[in-house]
Amino acid sequence: MTLALRRPTIHTEAVLLATGGLLAALVLCVLLSSASTALIAVAFGAMGFGALAILTRQVRRPLLVMLVFTAPIEINKAVVAPLVSRYYPAGPYYSPGLYVSLAHMVLLALAAAWLGRRCLLERRWPPMTRLDWLVLAYAVFIWLRSVGSPQGVLSLASAASYSLALLAFYVASHTIRTASDVRLVLRASVAVLLLTVAYAAAQVVTKSQLELPGIKPMAAGGTVDLGGSGVFRPPGFMGHPNALAHYLVIVLPPAMALVLVGPRRLPARVWWTAFLVAGAAGAALLATLSRGGWVAAALASLVVVTVYYRRGIITPQQLRLLLGATVLCAVATVIVYPNLLLRLTAPDARSLESRILLADMAWSIIKDNAWIGVGFGDYNRAAYGYSPPLFATVTSDYQLALHQLVVHNHYLLLAAELGVPVTAFFAYLLWRVARLPWPLEDWRDPESFALAVGLSAAIVGQALFFNSDNYYADIRVFLFWTCAGVLQAISLQAKNRKVRE
Repeated sequence: MTLALRRPTIHTEAVLLATGGLLAALVLCVLLSSASTALIAVAFGAMGFGALAILTRQVRRPLLVMLVFTAPIEINKAVVAPLVSRYYPAGPYYSPGLYVSLAHMVLLALAAAWLGRRCLLERRWPPMTRLDWLVLAYAVFIWLRSVGSPQGVLSLASAASYSLALLAFYVASHTIRTASDVRLVLRASVAVLLLTVAYAAAQVVTKSQLELPGIKPMAAGGTVDLGGSGVFRPPGFMGHPNALAHYLVIVLPPAMALVLVGPRRLPARVWWTAFLVAGAAGAALLATLSRGGWVAAALASLVVVTVYYRRGIITPQQLRLLLGATVLCAVATVIVYPNLLLRLTAPDARSLESRILLADMAWSIIKDNAWIGVGFGDYNRAAYGYSPPLFATVTSDYQLALHQLVVHNHYLLLAAELGVPVTAFFAYLLWRVARLPWPLEDWRDPESFALAVGLSAAIVGQALFFNSDNYYADIRVFLFWTCAGVLQAISLQAKNRKVRE
């Protein structure tokens, strides 16, 4: 006689989910035990929302909304913080460490609920696409180059921080399953974008960061000297204006792609919402005064226009009108806000010079560690032992300041820490993600097609933005990989729809 396992009931499922929710709440309380009262209130509000989701038996979709809404809001708590802010020959040195944000906690809850249901209740293996396997291989190498690091737990914490971003890619790819899920994610994206733009506008008016509990104050970059006067740069819900620009370069191309599809191909509500989002994101991007963000957004826009022109969505006459309107808008904007032109022509307080010097240092490290790098999170420790040729042109105090920074180029940073082969592999990953919507003939729905092209263009824009800023294991990397996950989710839906047809 054999004993048959009884199929779990809805009651059993609810108990499992409730238990997981209580464990997540316990972990969150421990992490935030030393935080401010306001941050704890936000955390308990999020847990209350999660409890409501469990009671209504709608766990995945509410958590998806929370993930998208909290992703660009950098409210976090240090679990393993950088050891020091200044570096000495005897160490210790800087590494990103691990900061757990509200978005991270939502991500872990969503991953636990989804994987728990799939593996324990439905008894199915987690899905893995070819791109998922490639991203997993990338994560494994990061961990391999963190184990045994001279910085010990700090390097491991940095690897854990980057792994959360890769987990966001995987979870977003497979929990956004239907067109209804996509619409839900879009609504949450629009809501948090409009809130971010309103908050950034308030910062510009008050010329203050308007700090929220849990968001680190700006250490630098809050103002820029243009024509002898300091101009404020809003950071939004992030710690730096360039980070806000990164977020806007993600949301602007999809909105622009929806607008350019035209109001005749989309519902009026969708088209006007996209028009509002594109305008708000574009205005906020200009206010950040991020030159790298402007160039990245321009490249992403060019990708959208090129794809549409080749597909016949934009006619030659419409293209000429679009170019003319773009030139007129650019001239009018510069007339109204001349600081935009000054940002491109005025002295930049040695910003470009510093980037060149940092790149020279990174090249020196890469030459000696080309194959496997110095180890993930070990850039500053290694950099202090180098004085590249261009450093001879600046003072010793300036050299000390540069040693406290990370090279403002993500590709050079990866090459220095993980080696040139892994950097080439990362570039290949970017190409694979950007190519997800192809072949374009698979798409039938104009809205999904526009979203896919826009997100692909955003990935291309980010690939360029990587050249001009110090992306490490921070919120920008988390946003980037979340965006890539949404793109894979939409692409998988299109391919599954084609198979059914």
